[in-house]
Amino acid sequence: MSDDAATLARRFALALEHRRGRWDQQYVSARLLPAASTTPGRTAEPAALATVERSEARAEPPTSPPPVETRPTPPPGGASERPARAEPSAAARVETVAPAAQVQADASAPTPTDAVQEAPAVVAHREALRQQAQRWSPATKLEYLRRQNVGDCQRCPLARTRSNIVFGVGNPEADLMFVGEAPGADEDRQGEPFVGRAGQLLNRWLAELGLSRDDVYIANVLKCRPPGNRDPKPLEVDRCSPFLQAQIRAIEPKVIVALGRHAGMLLSRREDMTLRAMRGGRLFYDAGAPKEDPSARIQIPLVVTYHPAYVLRQEGDGREPVPGRPSPTDMVMTDLRRALTFVRGTSR
Repeated sequence: MSDDAATLARRFALALEHRRGRWDQQYVSARLLPAASTTPGRTAEPAALATVERSEARAEPPTSPPPVETRPTPPPGGASERPARAEPSAAARVETVAPAAQVQADASAPTPTDAVQEAPAVVAHREALRQQAQRWSPATKLEYLRRQNVGDCQRCPLARTRSNIVFGVGNPEADLMFVGEAPGADEDRQGEPFVGRAGQLLNRWLAELGLSRDDVYIANVLKCRPPGNRDPKPLEVDRCSPFLQAQIRAIEPKVIVALGRHAGMLLSRREDMTLRAMRGGRLFYDAGAPKEDPSARIQIPLVVTYHPAYVLRQEGDGREPVPGRPSPTDMVMTDLRRALTFVRGTSR
């Protein structure tokens, strides 16, 4: 290996090691998010970011290893962001450093001396950002997640067929959170979850409980509509579910209601259970361990019930209810009243 090639290899290795030290930068501590999506003409960041340099959040599915490297988003007015390469994988995309030839041409690439000198500053910056993010309101966290991390998401093929990203709606400090599977045609058109016939039925259920959409938070596992309303594919869930996990961390609901089997399987991590079994089981969503106490686990009660679209199909086809058996709506209302017992702290 020539001297130039050896020097370039050392610089590349040091740059990689330097960036590895920054892989866990994120706006709220817990499992990481997919790489931020930068779009032209975006609006200003939350006021809480004014005193710190913005960092991109990174993500991985629960089963994938930590990212190899991340490239932080440049501050507004700074150098433009270089596109990063990703190794082909069924897991969530992980951005890597530029090839060696680009590192040599990149004036911002740290020299061996720079990498050693900047390490303490990187640690201090990461801790300052984490501490500041802990003071953000749930609404600020959700807005940062929506604009800076989701952005104009292109992480899976659904980006080519959607009309709008359907992020979520409702009270950022809600005690009760509803999670569906994926947007439908009406949701894709309006960019809001549960606005079609299924959403109208959900609104009636909430009204029967004395609640409205402003009292709860509503989101989906997928933020984009699958063509033809087909079931979500594993790759799509892997790429999109970290956003839902971040929404849950920001909101910190007292109970989560999963609408449909796909949402129930993802949140409970029980792919071996039928929806009927999940309805009768005592399930929890594992929100991870708080950074201040890694030995603890945050377990949020999870109630799984039928999706409003399923109830519409069952009760709208003209079939007579079976005598002595509750209707799908009756079963859903039983599940929702059970969820309220967790909210009110009266569950056993």
